[in-house]
Amino acid sequence: MNKKELIAGVLLALVVAVLVIVGWMPWVNMIGLAGVVCLAMFFRKEALNRWIKVGVFILLVPLVFFVATYRPEGFSYPLLLSLAHETGSEPRFEMFVNFSKLLVGLCLLFLLWPRLRNCEFVASPSWQFLIALLAPALIVAIAIPVLDLRFQPKAIEHMVLFALVNLFVIALAEEAFMRLLLQQSLCNAVAGMTTNRWVQELLPLLLVTVIFVAIHVGLSGAAIWIYALAGFLYGLSYTLSKNILYPITIHFLVNQIHFSLLTYPL
Repeated sequence: MNKKELIAGVLLALVVAVLVIVGWMPWVNMIGLAGVVCLAMFFRKEALNRWIKVGVFILLVPLVFFVATYRPEGFSYPLLLSLAHETGSEPRFEMFVNFSKLLVGLCLLFLLWPRLRNCEFVASPSWQFLIALLAPALIVAIAIPVLDLRFQPKAIEHMVLFALVNLFVIALAEEAFMRLLLQQSLCNAVAGMTTNRWVQELLPLLLVTVIFVAIHVGLSGAAIWIYALAGFLYGLSYTLSKNILYPITIHFLVNQIHFSLLTYPL
């Protein structure tokens, strides 16, 4: 552990302690987050035995998912945004600040930001930029008729509040998990089994797309295919760039356009 990581670790511990004390984060998640940090630091070691690395990966993935999603009975994260129903009954949408998910995403981003191998495939910058430019528009354009979305602009203050959670709790955390922990790890594993470039890149992309759809529980009908398209394009942007900022940006823009201008939630 270097000095930068030591300072980051101390700051993380202080933040988590404060969140637990004020009741904005479950203490169980605090313990789980500490486990995530330890396992991630161990997992990133390049000289680690292959089978030990597989074992650590098998432990790390469910632990990350647990910390990001577990909410004890009776516990609630701070409510940031609530949109009222037109009828004045129960809110049609509420957004809570899941600090566990936010912090686990930041930890993965900080600890697992990939060091590219010499033989790593990276497309030209023009292709990287093109997919980042076109993907959000394509996903939203297809989703509007398929999901029968209607024009429903939100207030500016609601857009700003949603953007904060969308960036850090949704886009950053989910893409750090899907790309840095899953897709990049699978790419590295497959590269050790075959020299076929198509297999090295396409197999992890397809597998992680399936996982992306699977973890969004409650999907049915046409929504499954929209999420599959979105997950595939998020992953494709990472395949072409090996830069986590591209899928984070695309994911953020898709969610933000959907919330700001269209009927939300589905």
